[in-house]
Amino acid sequence: MGIFDRSTKGQITPSIRITLEPGPLAFFTETIGETNPLYRDRDAARAAGHPDVLAPPTYAVVVGTFADQKAKRAGAPDLLDRINGDLRVLLHGTEEYAYHGLMYATDTLEVENEVMHFTDAKGGKLEIAHIATRISHPKRGLLVEASRRLIHRLG
Repeated sequence: MGIFDRSTKGQITPSIRITLEPGPLAFFTETIGETNPLYRDRDAARAAGHPDVLAPPTYAVVVGTFADQKAKRAGAPDLLDRINGDLRVLLHGTEEYAYHGLMYATDTLEVENEVMHFTDAKGGKLEIAHIATRISHPKRGLLVEASRRLIHRLG
């Protein structure tokens, strides 16, 4: 028997509202070396028909992290608390993303996680939590779906 709380299968976290603040978004864009002006310059983005600078697609990871932090600050369990993730033996597994729309600076988005299921591997030496994360905009709908795996190394 593993460490993950398998009774959480099927649970969906309460939706957390996150606003994409321009400062952290600009810092992230610079850090990853993005040079396209649509991701860096509000005037260039607006000239191209966007309401504000675009968030790089990889920013979805940051949005998910911000949502977990906000839940924790509000006294709610974050995803790892919910599934009993043990950082002493936790490994990062694979991540896959499906993009349905763009995220922009100043967007207010809704983030929720769903505990899909759990599996075992390597003869019980690994247990894997399969998590779905959805990032939505109230008017533009679903923007990003992420599928990720968190792994406990048990042996």
